[in-house]
Amino acid sequence: MFAQFFGGYLLNKKLVSAADLTQAFEDKSNTRMRLGVLAINAGLMTAEQVEHVNVTQQSVDKRFGDLAVELGYITAAQVDKLLAQQPTEYLILGQTLVNNGALSNAEFEKAINDYKKSYQLSENDLNGGRSENAVKVVSDFYHLEKAENARVLTNYVTMLFKNIIRFIGSDFTPLESFMVREFDAKYLIEQKIIGDLSAVTCIAADKDEYIEFARKFAGETFGNIDDFVNETVGEFLNVTNGLFAVNESNEQGVELSMTPQRSIINNKITFDKAAFCIPVAFNFGEIDFLFSIN
Repeated sequence: MFAQFFGGYLLNKKLVSAADLTQAFEDKSNTRMRLGVLAINAGLMTAEQVEHVNVTQQSVDKRFGDLAVELGYITAAQVDKLLAQQPTEYLILGQTLVNNGALSNAEFEKAINDYKKSYQLSENDLNGGRSENAVKVVSDFYHLEKAENARVLTNYVTMLFKNIIRFIGSDFTPLESFMVREFDAKYLIEQKIIGDLSAVTCIAADKDEYIEFARKFAGETFGNIDDFVNETVGEFLNVTNGLFAVNESNEQGVELSMTPQRSIINNKITFDKAAFCIPVAFNFGEIDFLFSIN
């Protein structure tokens, strides 16, 4: 999840394009992590020092780490520690963007430092897989701590992104959110959460993106939108809402249930209270996720 939100930050700051991120997510499985980017991220070397070592390597047959130690930029113990680390997804994404020429080492250095500073993220926040780390990254990215019903909203959005990664894939970028009272839907699935709290949840997309989202979730190929496609998209929403309801019951003692899903085609949906709309850019197009607490 941390790679996707770092990508969203880069996109929001116009440091990379959507096409750059799409290509990087496609390429990152073949990316070999370089010691220079690890050292920049750890604050042990500057981008300028990394570039100096890279240039020196063109005339000296030595490994990056050995040269960096000889030049006094880093110690042998620090090299060993960096090499022993398991590269995290956000660093692999950054390395891929550097490899692809979308970012220079200097631009990566500034971006990762600014990202950590802007959202007050420690290296543990970005490296950890714990739930509280994910909640913090989601909340900081969308500034949810300032929202009405902040706890519920943060927990729901975190669950949503966990399920996107689990069931759809990790090759996506969260885009800036916005509030809506009405939403024009080409294809939309709605499900209400009822009980100790009341909410409306939706997934919306254009035709091709809607079909591809269903294909990703079901692992089947669809030609046109039919009841099975609607049911498939609805099942993703149902699973997300169900897991959210279980967590709310276990952690907060809040009892919730869900209504049957309904599909809306080429029509407008109106919310009693403004809905939080989260667009997500996948390599196959954009999907909108909406959540309104009544």
